[in-house]
Amino acid sequence: MDGRAGLRVEVDEPVEVTRLGEENATPFPGWIQNLSQAGMGLRVGQPVAIEAPLKIEWGRMMVLGEVAYCRPSGSDYLVGVELAHTIFDTEELARLANRLLDEESSPRVSKLPSHCGITG
Repeated sequence: MDGRAGLRVEVDEPVEVTRLGEENATPFPGWIQNLSQAGMGLRVGQPVAIEAPLKIEWGRMMVLGEVAYCRPSGSDYLVGVELAHTIFDTEELARLANRLLDEESSPRVSKLPSHCGITG
């Protein structure tokens, strides 16, 4: 027994990792090693500070979390991430945001009834 709560599934999938809160943060590659409802194990090529906030992009999903641990493993690092938020279908979310922004930037002309005596 390893003390983890919930089912942990072994995974081997590439992801794009970004350290949040850093000026000019550059995404870097990583690989999901395992996944549970509350956490994710990543393998990355560089050390990541404990408690650093991360954005992890995996296909059409985006995960936000905080680094719980980072330890060397050969030439890579194993990073445990405590998950905070998961956003599914990010492509559809981006389309919705663009549509809302387009609506917000278009001029709104209100049509007032003619009996009000105000033209608009």
